Formats: sequence, C-alpha cells, structure tokens
Amino acid sequence: MIYKKRGAAHEKIILILNHVTAGMGSDENAQLPPSGKKAALGPGRTLNPLFQEQDAQIVATLYCGDQYYHEHQEEVNKKFVGFAKKFEADAVLCGPAMHYPNFGEMAAGLTKVFNAQGIPGAAAMSEENPAVAIYAKDIYILKMPKKGGIGLNDSYKKMAHVVSQLAHGKPLTEVDQEDLF
Repeated sequence: MIYKKRGAAHEKIILILNHVTAGMGSDENAQLPPSGKKAALGPGRTLNPLFQEQDAQIVATLYCGDQYYHEHQEEVNKKFVGFAKKFEADAVLCGPAMHYPNFGEMAAGLTKVFNAQGIPGAAAMSEENPAVAIYAKDIYILKMPKKGGIGLNDSYKKMAHVVSQLAHGKPLTEVDQEDLF
C-alpha cells in the first residue's frame, strides 16, 4: 500500500487541456497527439495562483487535440492516467472546456476515467456544452460561463476551490455542490 505524505507540500494538481486552450494552435492541430509540460499552460496561468491560495498547485499540464482524443480514446486515457500517476497527482481538473462540444466530451470522458482509476477530478464547462447532459450524473462538472460570458474569474476561483477540496480529500459542502451541474 502506498501512503502519501500530507502537509509537506502543496497538493499536486494536473490540468488537462485541448490543443487550443494549451496554446498549441487551432483546428489545424486537432489531431495533436498527447503531450504535456511541467508547467501551468493556458488558463492554468490564471488558475495556479488560485490553487496556491488553497494549498495546491498545478504541477503539469497534459494536452492533446480533441479530435485525436475522439479517435484514440483508449491510448489517450492510458497515457494521461500514467502521467498523472507518475506525477503523483492528488487531483485533476479537466478543462475549462467552456461551450466547446469536442473539448467538453474529452474533459468529461477523461474525468470519468481518472475517477475510475482512483484519481479524484472534475471537469469544467458551460451549461451550453452537450457533455453536461451526458455526464453530469456521473462526474463533478463545475459551472462556468461560455467564452466571452460574465463570471469567468469567479468560476476560476470555484474551480480551484472544489478541485483543491478533492485533492485534500475533503468532502464537498452544500455551497460547493451549488457550483456543480
């Protein structure tokens, strides 16, 4: 049995993004294979200070093209779970996927896989994302506005809080539950 040392350092968060939000191009890179960096990329740059306020930090960003994910789900699932275990992730945030359907499906699908592997996680997307209706009963999906919507900064704070709670092994409160679909 593996025991984690608690309280020695920040809890480790892995951020999962698609190719666009990771800054790896737009539709021309939708077939980008899985990769990662030991850094907070894209929205992770805004999220990391919010995680640090919760005694957690983004230790790596994993990303791939959302079309690549849809065509190679088993491969991506295996690689991303392997990376998360290698980094000894305490929790995973998949997204923010906003209203983008391909990224929403990827974020929700990966969250379900991480949870099944014993790695707590949540996805983040707007209510317009079709993945909300498909996955909301199976995983935690944090509410956020669609791109350009009002309340993005507030939703980032809630993402950091809820995922940090999961990383620390703390139960979600009723207030936390209000931030979920």
